[in-house]
Amino acid sequence: MKFGILPKRANFNHNRFMTFYFAVGSLLILLFFIIYTNSLLNNIKKDVQVVPDLYSKFISLPDDVNLEDFLLQYFMSEIIPKIDYPIILADSLKKPFSWENIKVEKKPFSQLGEKQQKYILKKIKKLEAQKAMIPLKYNLESDKVFSYVYYGESKTMKQLRIMPYLEIGLMLFFVILGVYGLTSMRRTERDLLWVGLAKETAHQFGTPISSLLGWLDILSTKFEEKGDDPEMVTMLNYMKTDIDRLHNVASRFGKVGSTITHNPSDLHQIILETVEHFRRRLPNQTKLEFESKIKDMEFKFDPDLIKWTLENMLKNAIDAMQGKSGKITVNAFRNDNKTIIRIKDEGVGLPKSMYKRIFYPGITNKERGWGLGLSLAKRIIEDYHHGKIRVLESKINEGTTFEIILSED
Repeated sequence: MKFGILPKRANFNHNRFMTFYFAVGSLLILLFFIIYTNSLLNNIKKDVQVVPDLYSKFISLPDDVNLEDFLLQYFMSEIIPKIDYPIILADSLKKPFSWENIKVEKKPFSQLGEKQQKYILKKIKKLEAQKAMIPLKYNLESDKVFSYVYYGESKTMKQLRIMPYLEIGLMLFFVILGVYGLTSMRRTERDLLWVGLAKETAHQFGTPISSLLGWLDILSTKFEEKGDDPEMVTMLNYMKTDIDRLHNVASRFGKVGSTITHNPSDLHQIILETVEHFRRRLPNQTKLEFESKIKDMEFKFDPDLIKWTLENMLKNAIDAMQGKSGKITVNAFRNDNKTIIRIKDEGVGLPKSMYKRIFYPGITNKERGWGLGLSLAKRIIEDYHHGKIRVLESKINEGTTFEIILSED
């Protein structure tokens, strides 16, 4: 009953959160751009008003006024306080006599150093090429120019220029963050479901296993009372071995989602026991070899979970052989403070597109398989032992090599 309700509730919470996220996020982004755009428009109005003010003052001047003196005075008192962009005033021969917001000290042009003079003249040429220049004439009908005003791009225009990129970037960030959040929530839900199923499986196994152990003890006691029967003793021993294996499986599932303690253990012995277990059950045409360079070394890990991982890896290798003759090789060695286990088969191989997908839950080529073996192995190695597991190499119809990397940390 519980397992039918939990996923639906989780999905409902996820859907409600994503609806809230996109609704509120969209509203905040919209408000941000409205405020930002209005701020830019107000700044543009202030910038644009400078030129009309200059023309209106200029046209209303009496004929006997010294235009250059007026222009310089107006420039210093009215224009400079209102602008934040580069501006240069030049005479009719395009010789600069005043400037602002450029990296040159304010003094007569003739008193500047050669480097500073070249810098200003280069700036004038650049602005002239951009047509960022206003020729000032005595009147609108006259062709005679008495001064030039060169102006650069204001901060407002620069902000306006990057605004489309800012909008696109912010929207992309918003969408990517939303997708990441949704993916993370689904992953968390999947992990919780995985842990719940594993623990429930262990719990369900517990009662019948305990019952079987009890019945086995009763049978053993009765046969001891009647006398030794070698055949029956052998059968009871096999039964006890299988029940112990069931108990071991339940214990492994119970560890999923629990805190794992890493104790110093003999990894070589764990691999050897697993290899020997499978070697007795292999078809005659398939050989299983173990090459070890980690004898008499102790490593910190959970022996039961590592053994479970190796069992899944070897089962996968045997299935890949598909009953044909060949060899499966398990190789264990040390490299740069890391323990590496490689499992190589001579089976059907994998295309490169499957190198990562092979570890996804549900990926299997068996009719009755669940496709959880390699996914479980990846979880044990990477989540519980902070190692890595991957397809090292594979060739179609030649075989596949899996690699497990365990760190000392």
